[in-house]
Amino acid sequence: MVARVLAAMLIVTPTLVLVGLTAAVIHDVRLASWEWAAGFGLLWVASVPFVALGIAIGKSFSSTTAYALSTAIYFALAALGGLWMPPSVFPSTLRHVALALPSYQAADLGWRVVGGSAPSLGDALALLGWSIILTVLASSIGRRAGPRRARRALGPDAAPWDGRLAVSLQAVSKSYGSVPAVSNVNLELPPGSTVALLGPNGAGKTTTIAILLGQLGADSGTVRLLGGPPGRAVAEGRVGVMLQDGQLMDGVRVATLLSVIRRAYPHPADFDHLINAAGIAAFLRRRTDQLSGGEVQRVRFALAAAGEPSLMVLDEPTIAMDVEAREAFWAALEAEATQGRTVLFSTHYLEEAEAHAGRIVILRAGEVVADGTPEQIVSAAGVGRSVRFRTTSLSPETLRSVPGVLAVDVDHDRITLHSSDSDATMWGLYHLRDRIHDLDLVTGGLREAFLALTAKPGPGQRGRRDETSTPDRSGGRWP
Repeated sequence: MVARVLAAMLIVTPTLVLVGLTAAVIHDVRLASWEWAAGFGLLWVASVPFVALGIAIGKSFSSTTAYALSTAIYFALAALGGLWMPPSVFPSTLRHVALALPSYQAADLGWRVVGGSAPSLGDALALLGWSIILTVLASSIGRRAGPRRARRALGPDAAPWDGRLAVSLQAVSKSYGSVPAVSNVNLELPPGSTVALLGPNGAGKTTTIAILLGQLGADSGTVRLLGGPPGRAVAEGRVGVMLQDGQLMDGVRVATLLSVIRRAYPHPADFDHLINAAGIAAFLRRRTDQLSGGEVQRVRFALAAAGEPSLMVLDEPTIAMDVEAREAFWAALEAEATQGRTVLFSTHYLEEAEAHAGRIVILRAGEVVADGTPEQIVSAAGVGRSVRFRTTSLSPETLRSVPGVLAVDVDHDRITLHSSDSDATMWGLYHLRDRIHDLDLVTGGLREAFLALTAKPGPGQRGRRDETSTPDRSGGRWP
């Protein structure tokens, strides 16, 4: 409370300087040093009643209502305080009310300074009284509003978190018009787990994350985050979020931004630990608009971890990072997970999910089609092997027609056929044997399982994928 009052009083300082300049330059006011000091000191203190009143209103109402009410009260106080007309023209009863208001006392002090008169002791005592009354009122409202807001966030049926599930989505569905985005999604995450949410573009990952965080309401189903509605956990600073479309504030130094965000949380993480974990020490003094894409991602990770969250939700966290930075990021995230934090991340880098997630959930067309460890996903998909060879004379269109082929990867003359039946694929290549060489079979993994589970069935071929993919050279990114 005291910090808020002092911050607001600092903001009004430039206005007081303008009052002094107006008095000295335009009105040629000449005062003794002690009179200037006393006048400015009292004018500065005169801002306290209005600051306290604003804090009290802000704690009592929503932002929209508080803004409208504060504006109305400002105009009322300004009118009654003599800003636009002297109180002497008011009716007798209204004049007595106006003379007792803090706005009148403050205006009277200002006019005395401008007019070259010494400050009035009566004005000072009146302002001091208003300051005490309104500050006590704001503090009292703040103490009462805190529990009320917590109860509203909890909801009428809320109970304390029993520590069993960090995330619970039960039969959650969401549609945009007639187009379903997610359908009957069930997802439970115990504390301390690291889970990867995978799926092709349009599978419903972004919608699921938005519903989980309370940014989007579900059409049906229930959502619980750390034992209560999503809004409560987010408002309490217990969730660290790093969304793909998030941006950093422009023109501010990294160290300053991180320091400010840390102080916004009730239990901020250690500053030095954040710097070391995110690997941002080298550019702390750099402005955010001077960072590379990978550096921006590392800063965003530090901001997500700034509040010592119980749950971290990361959407494509390593995009734009080079290989070395990605390895450092995952090492830092694994260190966070060892402290009992729950981590849910989405990524298109399947090898990252396979290496760093203890559990993988795969979405297709808004539905969960697989949920388990990487080994369980591969086993459930029933994928066999991939066929690799070299050729310069066969087109992807020709290779997609080979039996069993789910997708084709082309890397110069190196071809990889992801197959649901490697024997059928090998026999299908037999008549092309004169046009291929360096033939090899590779055991199927998560990539092949992902392709099989998210494939769109085509005519005459169950589970066949419709397009050719070209992997990202930096890590086999699947679009």
